[in-house]
Amino acid sequence: MSTKDDFERGVEVRSTLFGEERTRQSLANRDPLNERFQELLTSYCFGSLWGRDGVAWRDRSLMTMAIVAAQHRFPEFETHVKLALRNGCEREVIIELVRHLAIYCGIPTGLEAFRTVQRVFQDSAAPGSN
Repeated sequence: MSTKDDFERGVEVRSTLFGEERTRQSLANRDPLNERFQELLTSYCFGSLWGRDGVAWRDRSLMTMAIVAAQHRFPEFETHVKLALRNGCEREVIIELVRHLAIYCGIPTGLEAFRTVQRVFQDSAAPGSN
């Protein structure tokens, strides 16, 4: 697959995962400073990685949540909890992931992850939420 193919597939995957409007906005707002980063993100993260066959997006969501939480990237973790729910991940599985985080990454990491998950679950249960 060429870099152009990866980019086009990445736009497709990114649009499916995060919505066409958000993807279009991210790509439209490129400037000389972030243009190459947006291309890298779209081509490699979404085109080459998330666009690969063989692993369901639900499972990719679980892997990504574990990685970003272990790195204490909780705004990104929140994004991926929301994405995991859209990708069909059950709430109890997400809670189990947080239990694993607490043991393998430490209680403070687990607590912060739990607070984030709790907030996302509450927000997604609110009337009018997606």
